[in-house]
Amino acid sequence: MTGRPFDGPVRHLYVHVPFCRMRCDYCDFVSRALDVSGGRAGAEAARLLDAYVDGVAAEWERERAAHDVRRLRTLYLGGGTPSLLRPERLERLLELFRPYLTPHAEVTVETNPEDADDEYASWAAGALVSPATGAPRGVRVSLGAQSFSPALRSVLGRTAQADPAEAFRRLRAAGVGNAGLDLIHGIPGQDADLLAADIAAVLKLRPDHVSWYELDVVEGTALATRLAASRGAARLAGGVGRVTALDSTAALDPAAMPADPADDVRATGYRRIVGELSHAGYDWYEVSNFALPGRRARHNVAYWRARPYLGLGPGAVSTVGARRWTNAADPVVWAAALSAGEAPPRTPETLDPETRARERFLLAARCGERVPLAEVAAVVDQDVAGSLAAAGLVSLHSGTIRVTRKGRHVADEVCVRLFRSPHLRG
Repeated sequence: MTGRPFDGPVRHLYVHVPFCRMRCDYCDFVSRALDVSGGRAGAEAARLLDAYVDGVAAEWERERAAHDVRRLRTLYLGGGTPSLLRPERLERLLELFRPYLTPHAEVTVETNPEDADDEYASWAAGALVSPATGAPRGVRVSLGAQSFSPALRSVLGRTAQADPAEAFRRLRAAGVGNAGLDLIHGIPGQDADLLAADIAAVLKLRPDHVSWYELDVVEGTALATRLAASRGAARLAGGVGRVTALDSTAALDPAAMPADPADDVRATGYRRIVGELSHAGYDWYEVSNFALPGRRARHNVAYWRARPYLGLGPGAVSTVGARRWTNAADPVVWAAALSAGEAPPRTPETLDPETRARERFLLAARCGERVPLAEVAAVVDQDVAGSLAAAGLVSLHSGTIRVTRKGRHVADEVCVRLFRSPHLRG
């Protein structure tokens, strides 16, 4: 790694768009469902979205001045569903930041397949221009596919069933030159054949970037509730009546909910994803991320290298130096404070040296990047590091430590073993 982690000027900006048509059952992010279909509910949604854009503008002016932001190397619109804003509001947001973008800044917009119509694709392809030629170069689109199987998307609670492959092809046809796919593995009911079908679909589309995350069933989400109900129903039935073959209605009946994959099945699927994408020419540059040459997500790399960044919007997180703060999650409360000329309510946190050292190593471990041992000596047990090096899980060289490709498959477990203080192992 080069450069100083945590410190230095802010060059990276995240804008959180906390709105969706409907929350997916697995989601635990800050998001709010909006009815944008029309009528009274649609009019109210439009007012809330306009107030949101005004709030981002006000918060940007406050934060830009407070942190002397002069140039932005990356801008990331995440959610939620940023594409729900549609081109007109997205363009209003982009206008706020254009004067500060470096000539080759990376601008990413997370996009749902149902939003990727011809109008949206045309906007995404021409939203930015090349500084050298003046020709359109567009934004980087990250398309939330989750899975190409309608049945698996149903398990996840994805009510919109737009075909991700068709949406991706539409973006390409419009001229979007940097388009990625976000997927999930370890979905209940996802057997080897369904995973193979998803891998084949990805390789056929040949996206510039692939983020493929293991499903994390978080307590309190609708998916966790359905899985618990399914297990209870199966116990009452003595194990009789559980479906073994996934169909398109499996997610609708708790008693028919497919089983959550076992750890070894998840691990086998993950190894298959890594192996097949690597063989197809993708660089496995982070635990869950793959890129064609020159197409790494520069905004995410900045996170993983612990660069300072600002977050705008309800629920957004900022980290600058030893300070971290999280905005209030309620979009109405957040917007009202900014409309009144005040900062939104925030939860502050001070990062002590041990926390910064631990985060430094955790982030580097996910990318297999070297870290000077001197920077993490307070939290890393070097005796354990030696034993992990002997097992081929970490590499110790010239005063640095790096989690190897083998170790990256179990990066979290490696870090748990390395951290010397018990209270750092949580």
